[in-house]
Amino acid sequence: MSELIDLGESHGRLDGDDVLEWPASRPAGGRQWPLVAVLTLVVLFATGSRPQAGIDDLGVLADRASAFVADRGALYALRESPSLTAFDWATGRTMWSRSTPGGSGQVYLAADRAYLRHRPCTQTVGWSLERLDPATGQARWNRSGAPIAVVAGPPGAPPGLLTVDDRGAVCPPVVPPRNAVPSPVHLAGLDAETGEIRWAFDLPGGARLVAPDSPGGAWFAVWYPGGRAEIRSTLTGAVNVAADLDELAGTPPTSVRIVGDLLVIVAARTDGALITAYHRDGLRYRWHRLFSSTDQAPIAEIAYGPVVVACGPMVCVPNWRDLAVLDPVTGEQAWRRPLQLDAAGPGVLVARDRDDFTHVRIVDWHTGADRADLAGWAIVPTASTGTDDDDLGTAQVPAAILQRPDGDGSRLVRIDLRTGAVTSLGRVAPIPARCSVRHQRLSCLAGGDTVHLWRLPG
Repeated sequence: MSELIDLGESHGRLDGDDVLEWPASRPAGGRQWPLVAVLTLVVLFATGSRPQAGIDDLGVLADRASAFVADRGALYALRESPSLTAFDWATGRTMWSRSTPGGSGQVYLAADRAYLRHRPCTQTVGWSLERLDPATGQARWNRSGAPIAVVAGPPGAPPGLLTVDDRGAVCPPVVPPRNAVPSPVHLAGLDAETGEIRWAFDLPGGARLVAPDSPGGAWFAVWYPGGRAEIRSTLTGAVNVAADLDELAGTPPTSVRIVGDLLVIVAARTDGALITAYHRDGLRYRWHRLFSSTDQAPIAEIAYGPVVVACGPMVCVPNWRDLAVLDPVTGEQAWRRPLQLDAAGPGVLVARDRDDFTHVRIVDWHTGADRADLAGWAIVPTASTGTDDDDLGTAQVPAAILQRPDGDGSRLVRIDLRTGAVTSLGRVAPIPARCSVRHQRLSCLAGGDTVHLWRLPG
């Protein structure tokens, strides 16, 4: 996360995590699919897949659902009232149902756990976070603040949540006067399981917080007007190193991001965007690169610069025309293609052609070459925080789910983002809008507003 912390309204996602909104918008009709090409079996099996027997339909868990998410313990469906209902992964039985006043909160997924995130001026003046007990729906604990990143915990302990809170919030909210002095922001590091506050301090008004792009980061950054930057530990909140960086002084940069062990600063220039990287150890300068669009770029990209994000082992620069991938050690461009990034893992990325959202490619990070060309397939948004059980149900592997329409349903495959291997999951109906795979179970929001559960073979 870069620039000033924005705790405004979320519309379905916050910093990469799914939320269920109250009140929820009325679901649209089933997704309409164009005619698409058929994926050849030669391509599918050449990428390491193995055919599987048909999956067992365990039935509809919820109808008239407007949203659906899942953590390691339960499936959650939001229906009108508004009512949040949790279902058991193994059996599909209803575990509990909870009514929440409209507009008072969101179901928030982080660190493979479910929380209720309450906005200011609903239950409290500032933001608050409630940990849901997946077995009962009751609150295990409540803390002030809104989570913005999942960070590393001590060895052998649960991960942490980096939270922010504006304790000077006014209810009802008002627009601050022009040139008003920003109020301090309260930062805290919480144990994701117990809610224990591991550390906390107030960030002065005008300072910027830079949170890790990827879950499990061991550090975050703070920078101040004038260019002073600090690297802080996510375990203690303490300053590990501080330095004055020219790129942060004077005209504010367009973005500041954490990518692996690098603090990456992007500044717009008339001839492109200057991307500069500093290593977290000592804030040592590593490299810089002038990035330019291949064709005439929109005014917004010229003014604000491209986005730089962490993706797998590389540095990605997605922009309006293509995807550029940089070597994090040297900053040199490894490759560049007209793709739109959908999922990234340690071994491969999954991306769509820019001009055809039903043409997916599995691409090797280092070479930019296709591991598989999946014409006729499309990405399925996930209803969890990005990891699925492996075939033994014991380990967590990064995965993506694709679908190809087949009559009134779809055929689904799962991509192992470590190896690029493709595993067939079988055919489901109706066509899903978002899915999650856990414990040899597949659950999807499908047909517009129904949540289904299937048992996978094996």
